[in-house]
Amino acid sequence: MSEPSMASIPPFLRVPAEIRLIIYELLLSDHDDKTLCIRTEDPATYQRRKGEERRRRKFRYIQDRMRSRSGESTYGLIKSPGLYSSILGANRQIHSEASHVLYSHTFDFGLDVESILPFLQDLTPTALSSIKRIKLTKRSLPYTKNFDRCEWRNACDYISKNLSLVQLDLGVYGGTPSLANRPALHWKQNSTYTKADFALISKLEECEDDMEWVKQIAAIKGLQVLNVKALLEHCPIPGSKAMAFFVNFSASIEKGFTEYLRSHMVAQVS
Repeated sequence: MSEPSMASIPPFLRVPAEIRLIIYELLLSDHDDKTLCIRTEDPATYQRRKGEERRRRKFRYIQDRMRSRSGESTYGLIKSPGLYSSILGANRQIHSEASHVLYSHTFDFGLDVESILPFLQDLTPTALSSIKRIKLTKRSLPYTKNFDRCEWRNACDYISKNLSLVQLDLGVYGGTPSLANRPALHWKQNSTYTKADFALISKLEECEDDMEWVKQIAAIKGLQVLNVKALLEHCPIPGSKAMAFFVNFSASIEKGFTEYLRSHMVAQVS
């Protein structure tokens, strides 16, 4: 097959590759914030944009957590740092060349775990392989419902099988009860679990439900960096074994729990 003539090549693709790369970086990565926040569109935004031609998967999610009422939506980018991503739609070669620039950002899904799978499944293989950094947040254990568990399981399973992440930033909501005349830090200084404790807890049948989500995210292997941040909120003083476990777990998030996860998820340097 003969080589295409210069006349048949679009003018932009005649520009030297190194210059094209500079242009891609100016259009897609010339900003300080290297995090792109992906969220489930709220009902008002989704209805307003429903008539637009958007090549995005639609999905059902729980709009009203109190009543477990579902609704249809899609994912969207919030707080755009000034991207000109339409260049990726010019042709296949430009998409292939520029994908790694756009998808080298950190993708932050927050609590909207239901948006992870549709977003990733819409990407081309080239774009999917370019994603190396993800940030997500785990809802507090007492407020986790069956649909949350389902979305979390599906997202972790897809990520572990289809992505080769370098970095994962995990926020975990926990609870800190405050006692009369004692600071909330009282509960952070006592009754914490170690890495060895979590290794044992993960094997206990009575803790299977509480640790199920941990086993699912621990299936994501080969990381270079795993950051875990505790997002502590006020909770009642423990009145049951389940709440006592939750409080002790919360106090251990950035210590024993982080060490336990890193031992399973971060690649060991030989």
